Amino acid sequence: MTDRTPAPRKATRRDVARLAGVSDAVVSYTLNGTAPVAAATAERVLAAVEQLGYRPNQAARALRSGSADTLAFLVPSSSDPVFTNPFFGEYASTLEAAARDRGYALYTTATSFHPDEVLARFREFAARQIDGVLVLAGDKPLDSTALDRVGLPWIALNVATRERGVASLGTDLRAGAVATTTHLLEHGHGSVGFVGQDDPSEPRYIGWLQACAAAGVPAGPFVAAEVTRPGGRDAGHRIVDDRSAHPGRAPRAFFVASDRTAVGVLRAFHERGVRVPEDIAIASFDGSSEAEYAWPGLTTFRQPVDEMARSAVTRLLATDRDHAHELFPGELVLRRSCGCPDAGR
Repeated sequence: MTDRTPAPRKATRRDVARLAGVSDAVVSYTLNGTAPVAAATAERVLAAVEQLGYRPNQAARALRSGSADTLAFLVPSSSDPVFTNPFFGEYASTLEAAARDRGYALYTTATSFHPDEVLARFREFAARQIDGVLVLAGDKPLDSTALDRVGLPWIALNVATRERGVASLGTDLRAGAVATTTHLLEHGHGSVGFVGQDDPSEPRYIGWLQACAAAGVPAGPFVAAEVTRPGGRDAGHRIVDDRSAHPGRAPRAFFVASDRTAVGVLRAFHERGVRVPEDIAIASFDGSSEAEYAWPGLTTFRQPVDEMARSAVTRLLATDRDHAHELFPGELVLRRSCGCPDAGR
């Protein structure tokens, strides 16, 4: 006769309630979002869920919600300029389509990206049987060790450089900046300025410097700007002020780090009577709809959103998970702002 060790008993909702010191109903409210629960109480419930390894019955959950296959998309909160950047709205839409093609719904939720809050969200996703998490991380630090302990597959998006142990992908920002700056220089401009965030380690800043050095021309000036339309407008006015004060030294071309910022720069130039591209040429980055419908149309380095979205969903759902960092090449779309004929796309 063979001795068999009985399988460990699966944790129940009542076990979670007892450990968290709440009622069964509060556990249900927390996991299903069917009624408001105080933040401190919800945190106790989610911690108990993780400690006990509790997983609600998937079939019952599917009957209740009408959907069992769901991916989460974690994005910055509305106070972060990234949240309202049209480029990332287009990214979210493309991710949703890629998930739907694989039979999954996409649940989008925002966070401040404080490490404790991100961890709490991951625990919530696990409790709700989310199948994986797409994190719009950018340059925000993530506690990958803590997140991996939750047991959910996840991948970081819009990441420029590799972080050990993290599955991630993004556009090759440095190469895109080199291509865009080089194109402006090929129009015969003696120097090209840069409008972007004040961060010398930012890949677009580095690419701008490298392109200028390769062409043997001085880089500059650098004009700091927030990634917002008002930030671009303010930078544009400063450029015009400097141009008026030093007419012989001001560059006749600028590479702007995002379409959104470039739209603000264009607004300032229009307000001050500066013609684009006749007086100052501009090229930007992202390839969003804002670039296409700006006036004049913005030459921009288009990020390959469709390819990145498909790859992100495929890698997230793969059985053989990897921690590679995948960089995607983009495409320079030529329009009137740099002096080229408008490509109409």
